[in-house]
Amino acid sequence: MLDLVDNEAVVLAVLGDRYRLPVGRLAPGRVAVDEAAQAGMPARALVRGGGAVVAVDPAWSRRLGQHLDGPASLDAALDAVAAASGGQHFSWVARTGVAIPAPAVEVTVLEATDPRLPEWVLGHFSGEAWVVLDGDGRVLSTAVLKRYDDRLREISVGTAEAARGRGLAKAVTAAAARAVLSEGRAVLYNHDAENDTSARVAESVGLYEFGRCHAVVTDRDPGSS
Repeated sequence: MLDLVDNEAVVLAVLGDRYRLPVGRLAPGRVAVDEAAQAGMPARALVRGGGAVVAVDPAWSRRLGQHLDGPASLDAALDAVAAASGGQHFSWVARTGVAIPAPAVEVTVLEATDPRLPEWVLGHFSGEAWVVLDGDGRVLSTAVLKRYDDRLREISVGTAEAARGRGLAKAVTAAAARAVLSEGRAVLYNHDAENDTSARVAESVGLYEFGRCHAVVTDRDPGSS
């Protein structure tokens, strides 16, 4: 199992690779910018520890630079790139952690192809699914994994509307996170900054805010992949 320092190093490295960010230049109070093209994403950024790193397509570098003046200006600069490129500016909270408590309710492991799983899982995920079942074997809450590469797994969670508010999302999230960590991989949990429910679930199992991610996207929400 990775310790906290190694886990954070892996998360930072994976985000850097995925979005072509200059993470080695991340420093408090500063913004580091690299020109790096990425299909469908004119600009990407990570804000962490009072600093930010940005990757921008060379075609939009000048527009970004016109509006960028320190970390506090990043949102406005990315909005300007989005407006100019005809894209949308998405942002989300990235969380991680290594001190994950055991689930307080029984969690069952299914294959991600099990027909009892909800539609948002079937055909979109592979591997294992951590679920809470009711007495009739129906799935009430589910956690599955996105596989960026062999170093890290991102947890995706969903709970049936009628079963919400019972701590089931907390249980499956904890079970999935503990399984990932036991394999020596890092954990990532992403959610919209306005999603207080998802934030509470993550915090309740020890997944703390690692940083804020941003992407200007011209084809789709980066969190959907």
